[in-house]
Amino acid sequence: MNLFTFVLKLYCLVYRTYVCYSEGMKKGGSPPEPHSADLTALETALHAVLATDLEALSAGELLERACRVQVLSTQLDAVRAATLAAADTASDAPAARRELGFRTISQMVAAETGAPAYSIRTTTSVGRWLVSFPVFAAAAAEGLLTQRHLRELRAADKPHRHDALVASQDELVAAARANDFVEFTNRLTVWLINHTTAEETAEQVKKTSCTWDRNADGSVDGSFHMDPLSAAAVGKALGDEMQRLFRQQNENEGTSETANRRRGQALVGLIVGGAEAPGSATTTPLVNLVIGQRILENLLERFLDPNTRAVPVEYDDPDLRCETIDGTPIHPDIAFAAVAVAEFERIVLDAESRPIDVSVKSRGFLPWMRRALLVAARGRCKTKGCDACHYWLQADHVDPYSKGGETRLDNGQILCDPDNKWKRDLVAA
Repeated sequence: MNLFTFVLKLYCLVYRTYVCYSEGMKKGGSPPEPHSADLTALETALHAVLATDLEALSAGELLERACRVQVLSTQLDAVRAATLAAADTASDAPAARRELGFRTISQMVAAETGAPAYSIRTTTSVGRWLVSFPVFAAAAAEGLLTQRHLRELRAADKPHRHDALVASQDELVAAARANDFVEFTNRLTVWLINHTTAEETAEQVKKTSCTWDRNADGSVDGSFHMDPLSAAAVGKALGDEMQRLFRQQNENEGTSETANRRRGQALVGLIVGGAEAPGSATTTPLVNLVIGQRILENLLERFLDPNTRAVPVEYDDPDLRCETIDGTPIHPDIAFAAVAVAEFERIVLDAESRPIDVSVKSRGFLPWMRRALLVAARGRCKTKGCDACHYWLQADHVDPYSKGGETRLDNGQILCDPDNKWKRDLVAA
């Protein structure tokens, strides 16, 4: 019995003992069938939760409840994945499904519940995959690893690094426990970089492509794949244009467009604008790369001597960072392609990754100061839990300028536009 199965059995045993037998026998009823007692208990508990009068709870109680419900939902996702996988792999499963008239577990569950079959197939495959990763499975049962965490981890599982991923389970679970999802994915990216072959890195660049399929009505469907450096450049340009459209729409008639619709509008605007630019059919958006000194020195050494061993990227070591300005780790081999045409700007961080202090007299933070603050913040809004894109972020005074705060790096922080306005409203009040 693996750890995941043990946790689930213990969880079911508690519910079976406390609810089914205790409450059921008090009412003079018969205990449910052993194989379904845990689910009967769970249904009873869910009915009690659904019957709770949310309007009677205080704001603090509702906030605490929202967090606990999220954890419980994650645990239920783990139970669902384990159950579907077990039902799919049981030795007598094919005969049982055939007797019911179904070829697959996803068909049967979809027919009985109305759930989409593709979702059931995905969850079943996740459950089967977790059998090889008992630490991940236990963390999912604990409510720590969500389906999105597991999707990212599963995508990292390739044959040539399977054993390394199995050995790194405790490390990656610890990263999930100590960080929010964005920070976790960045640390997972660093793990991938340090377990990626040169051939894989070259393949990422080769795979950069764009499909263009014209429909009969003149519309076009397509898809594209970009290496991380190209994605950073295009993402920066799209983000800036999306923000411009957002503000324009908000000022004119209010914001009603979806983010995907605005992204499409921004893409068209950038392409048309680039084609109309004097002397050029394209524009080159600015990409800010953050490369630690040791990484850069190693890249130059490897350029002179290909036999030089690459140093590993380290997420928490400023000298071994290699990432875009929003904190997304980039493989040094990909970053090296930009070094030959790059303009260098030296930003010195102290032991706590804070940029050096430089005072200026201007009210607003200068562009280089904003970049320095973005590097220190790894492209994240200061507000915990905020997932605003880095190109929507602003340099803000910790001590407000209106109350005497100076425009210095040690008085600067990165906030998204809504949180910055919210802070100003609080200060004004």
